[in-house]
Amino acid sequence: MERILVTGATGFIGSELVKRLAGEYEVHALVRTTSNRHALDPITDALDRIEVRYGNLTDHSAMRKLVKDVSPHYLVHVGAATAVRHSFDNPMEFQETNHSATVNLVHAALDLPDFKKFVFASTMEVYGWQDARKPFSESLIPHPESPYAVAKLAAEEYVKMAGKAYGLPYLVSRACNTYGRKHATGFIVEYLVTSMLRGGPVYLGSPEAVRDLMYVDDHVNAYVAAITSKAKNEVVNFGTGNMVSMGDLAERIRELTGFTGKVIHGFPPDYPPRPVVSPFLSLDASKAQSLLGWAPQVPLDEGLERTVAFWKNR
Repeated sequence: MERILVTGATGFIGSELVKRLAGEYEVHALVRTTSNRHALDPITDALDRIEVRYGNLTDHSAMRKLVKDVSPHYLVHVGAATAVRHSFDNPMEFQETNHSATVNLVHAALDLPDFKKFVFASTMEVYGWQDARKPFSESLIPHPESPYAVAKLAAEEYVKMAGKAYGLPYLVSRACNTYGRKHATGFIVEYLVTSMLRGGPVYLGSPEAVRDLMYVDDHVNAYVAAITSKAKNEVVNFGTGNMVSMGDLAERIRELTGFTGKVIHGFPPDYPPRPVVSPFLSLDASKAQSLLGWAPQVPLDEGLERTVAFWKNR
């Protein structure tokens, strides 16, 4: 059975991915050494089918040793600091976690004799400001607008450099915003759903901003396609092209939750300052369709219904 190492294994996508891969691969799940006992909650139901490994991504020596010990055929690097708004106040932390850690893993993978692919989770945030108001293709020049996005783009470039200079087989994923979380409520869809179910208050900082929104199952399927396909040394968008404004999103969730209160246009009083919010981020995923045979399967309204139902039950 082929071995696979997944970083960020207790995070949103990582936890769903390791559960999906368990049984098909010998799965090793990387968890931060400093995590508390509750960190494993998202993968509790898979612990008998995976091997939990502990280490810090930013520790170069520890990562070299761990990766050599596991000797994976595939390394899926989804571990990251992901809250864009926090990156403005903590730029060095995001640089170290999202860029330097990727460099550590790249060089660890280069030491492996039977290594097949390094799958790196980037983000559509790297596109930043663009003149076009239609779904972005991979050929556009990125213009990142946050320390988070800059660190991700720098990591992308390092991965691509390693492919050219050292022969690293890789695939870079630029995915859109994903929803369907079961353990966190700080991201836009889960925030709106849980706030409306509680009866408010509900804040909407950027009602005119347009985003793609992808349900978690489609995101996990994207990584499975990246792993199993023969494609390598490519940058690929994973998105829906649904181009929904945050104001429209709030109204859709209002209808599903029965919320009758007011949606306040503005950030919550304790919200970390965010000097720039990209007005438009949407992805053309036709390359993923042609190269990997991947396309999103869950329409937005269906995904929102599933998310609302989950949080209602919880």
